[in-house]
Amino acid sequence: MLKKLATRLVVLAVAVVPLLSQPIPAAAAATGTLFAISGISQSVFSSVDPATGAITPIEDLAGPNQGQLVSITGDPATHRIFADRQSVVFIPPSTINVTTEILTINSLTGAFAVSGPVNEPVGQSVFDPSTGSLYLLGIHGIFRVNPATGATTLVSSLGTSANFASSMAAVPGANRIYVSTQMFNPDGSISSAILTVNTLDGTFTTSPNLPIRVEFIVFDPSSGLLMSSDAQNLYNLDPINGTATTIANFNSDASFVPTFAGAVDSTTNTVYVHIQSFPNFFTTNEEVATINDKTGAFSVSPVVAGQLWSLYFETPAPVITPDSIIADVESALSTGAITNAGVANSLLAELNEAKAARGRDQCGTAANLYQAFINDVQAQSGKAIAPATASQLVNEAQFLINNCP
Repeated sequence: MLKKLATRLVVLAVAVVPLLSQPIPAAAAATGTLFAISGISQSVFSSVDPATGAITPIEDLAGPNQGQLVSITGDPATHRIFADRQSVVFIPPSTINVTTEILTINSLTGAFAVSGPVNEPVGQSVFDPSTGSLYLLGIHGIFRVNPATGATTLVSSLGTSANFASSMAAVPGANRIYVSTQMFNPDGSISSAILTVNTLDGTFTTSPNLPIRVEFIVFDPSSGLLMSSDAQNLYNLDPINGTATTIANFNSDASFVPTFAGAVDSTTNTVYVHIQSFPNFFTTNEEVATINDKTGAFSVSPVVAGQLWSLYFETPAPVITPDSIIADVESALSTGAITNAGVANSLLAELNEAKAARGRDQCGTAANLYQAFINDVQAQSGKAIAPATASQLVNEAQFLINNCP
């Protein structure tokens, strides 16, 4: 998640940087891995043990111009982690060049590649696995970016709201991104609101002001919750009505300051929150709170031996096959996540036809059938299909479209 974009200077183009190094392996655990940007220079890609607070540095990704990593996100199905790197170079007597690049990191091997320059002043990144799209949030709005070339396409300008946008979260399978914004009031206070952005046409709506200040947001597709945290509480945010409901009060120490980073493990409904305190002028203590967003149960790690700037949790890559998605629809019908047998039977017919097409090596035909399946699931999301189940099924079908033998 975004620590907050520190600069708003125009980015200038630089040459494409090739594969830079072969760092130490960063193999994800069978239960998933919490990754972070760490280090005083804000450039070290690391893994974090949320139980012990231990940080394992994987690679310093500062590059030749000593850049900083602003944000990390990823695609667990392909073991790719994306990092947004910004480098500032002073050219005497008065020129300052700010360069933004996208790093694509293999979470299994630690190898990484660097994109061409991103010609927009952008900050946080988020990946939508249902469409295979990487999005960037900047002062000019939301952009879809090609992680190989750095080329950007405007998704939504967000109007004047983009000047105060601090974080975003994608809703897989819904063509929707939530953006948290801040407004500086005449009395010195700060108000926060949530924008709901349609990634198909760029339109958006704005919630009423929230009762809390929001620095970052995360979305759990399995529980359907949009969340944020301050130094004491994890909140469920309503992006329509602008309310904030406490999920857990995980800290009562008043010396802690508002948090700037979080991550979600949707397979276990776990939210990880980075919190800081300043016990004295010379000391900064950092910890990781682990919170179940359904029950409110939580634990807090010992003090982390280092600085954290952004978090991303990589879930174990699912094994998705034509048979597994059929089984998931059948299971959803039996458990009540799909409430209409006719809808389920129609979806199963599409999936069986797509499976047969794949068996004949007709990937184009299969893709069309899976796309029809996606359209039908999205049309029934929140009706005959539970939203979390719809999101899962859309993600699986999109994976099969993108990965046909």
